[in-house]
Amino acid sequence: MSGRTSIRKRILVIVGLGVALTGLLQVMIAYRVALSEVDAIADFHMVEMARAVRRAMPETSTSIVPAPGSAALPASEENCFTLRVQRVDFPAVLTDMDKRGHRHFAMRREGTQLLRVLYVEAPGIHIEVSHDMAIRARTARDLAFRTTLPILGVVPLLLLIIWFGTTQALRPLRHTRNEIARRKADDLKPLSTQRVPTEALPFVEEINTLFTRINREFEARQNFVADVAHELRSPLAALSLQVKCLQRAQSPEARQQASERVMAGITRATRLVEQLLVLAREGAAQPVTSVITLPQVARLAMSDMLTHAQARQIDLGADFQEQLPEVVFTVRGDVEALRVLLRNLLDNAVKYTPQGGVVNLSLLREPDAIVLRIEDSGPGIPETERDRLFERFQRGSSGLDTGGSGLGLAIVRTIAANHGITLSMDQSATLGGLAVSLRFPPLEGPKASAA
Repeated sequence: MSGRTSIRKRILVIVGLGVALTGLLQVMIAYRVALSEVDAIADFHMVEMARAVRRAMPETSTSIVPAPGSAALPASEENCFTLRVQRVDFPAVLTDMDKRGHRHFAMRREGTQLLRVLYVEAPGIHIEVSHDMAIRARTARDLAFRTTLPILGVVPLLLLIIWFGTTQALRPLRHTRNEIARRKADDLKPLSTQRVPTEALPFVEEINTLFTRINREFEARQNFVADVAHELRSPLAALSLQVKCLQRAQSPEARQQASERVMAGITRATRLVEQLLVLAREGAAQPVTSVITLPQVARLAMSDMLTHAQARQIDLGADFQEQLPEVVFTVRGDVEALRVLLRNLLDNAVKYTPQGGVVNLSLLREPDAIVLRIEDSGPGIPETERDRLFERFQRGSSGLDTGGSGLGLAIVRTIAANHGITLSMDQSATLGGLAVSLRFPPLEGPKASAA
């Protein structure tokens, strides 16, 4: 069974419990107040009964000693007070206290009854007025019930109003849900926010933002598939022609030349497919980050390119500021992704640098960033073409046929965006060719402060 529940049901349960607890508290308070009022009224009546009895007694001289005697008025359901009057001997000498008399209240238990008793001592008379506490409690309960009954009767109406109000308040959300349910899979236009409550507006706006991102991603995927289909068509067609040439070749030299062209075409197509897979992987997955040092990643990338650089007699060098500890260049990132990024940049630099040229990789620690630069002595890239070359399947206008797929810099841009790296191109001041700068955000924490 699902643990989900509706907002309306939660509101009704919470409000219902609140109303029930409030009602119970009000009943208790009403009972305590009613009991206090009943006590005060009953005590007042007891005092007045005692005063009336005392006033009704005839004045008697202190020299007369009346015969002892007593009288009692029993209590009943209608007459809940019990009155006892008893004559007593006059004291020989009356004090001021005896003349004034005195009274006090006390509690007394008779069998199962708990009584509140008023004792009045006056010259020649002893008066007791008692009242059953159970009758007081019953009277207080009746008063409290009659006081709170109208409020308790309103509770169902209050819950009905809350249910209706909650239902009406949630109607815009149901309208938004129905709007989403009626849409087709490719309908990603923003949802309407005209009737959405203020509390739900951030939620709907985030859905619209998500729709925008998904729509942008769908468009990018569609363009990517179209570009891939276009780019794969040319090498596969060329490869098909080269295979036919190989089949028609008569002499060993012609067959050797056709075989070399077929192998070159296969290599180029394989490289294109590998680059496409890398680009798709980096564009879809979040990087698995860890704490790494850039000199370590740079050495891995340079080792990948060393054979290619030696084949073209390129001087592949590095400046890692050896006077500084490597911990100064600590960043957070995916080692393999950053290795691919640097390898692609170095591969482009080695490809487009004339034979016997220079490619240099350097690291610089700045106060707010770590800068990695790759410079070469090649022809460079015109400033007007630099932004365009980061798009997929875009190649420079240098006229050199390097066998590239036009995906290397697109992969570089994707990996840089995933790692928060700022990427820029300019002209190398030392080598005269292209300089690519990567600004890495420094690692915050103990390792960075240790530097």
